[in-house]
Amino acid sequence: MTTHRFRVAFAILTTVLITLPSCGLSSDSQPTTLSVPKDVFPSDAGESGQVGLVPNATLHPVYFLRDDALAEIQRPLPPPVFLDAPLNNLLEGPTEAEAERGFVSAIPAGTEVVDVALMRNNTISIHLNQTFFEIEGAQRIRASAQLVFTASALVNDTQGVIFFLEGEPVQLPDGEGMIEEVPEGRLPAPLTIGDYSALSPVVSSE
Repeated sequence: MTTHRFRVAFAILTTVLITLPSCGLSSDSQPTTLSVPKDVFPSDAGESGQVGLVPNATLHPVYFLRDDALAEIQRPLPPPVFLDAPLNNLLEGPTEAEAERGFVSAIPAGTEVVDVALMRNNTISIHLNQTFFEIEGAQRIRASAQLVFTASALVNDTQGVIFFLEGEPVQLPDGEGMIEEVPEGRLPAPLTIGDYSALSPVVSSE
């Protein structure tokens, strides 16, 4: 009985060994290099393996400066998009490609959004760290405009933006450099996109 099983197994093994070459499998002892068609992998995949757009991302405007004017750039952001997402994206500054096209930011490096919330009457509160408030003059005006325009695009019918430092409201200059005098204990008037209309924001189509 055992001999019979051995003969059957040997016959099957012999048949398999004879069939393998006809199936296109090489019997070489060394590995064979296979050519892969160029169109197997997407051409837009970078060396890091990441593609340009995040799945299900939505576009949101952020505002930089070019030629001394505000310029809108649409940035893809992954869901869910909360109030802080476009602002934090703005703080990252222009990409290398955008910088080569002349986009710059007046917001100083190291600026952080500590908190952002929607107050009564659709007013947006933005709490920033000390770094932002260390800039002065024209840079502060332009940096404020970038934040006001980017934040205002987040909320329909927004009444403007109020800035805070360490929990206390801080009035920033409008487009003309004017700062409202606010009685102690009262909130300043929200800054709106109309306050910076002189900077003439434009949409970048590049």
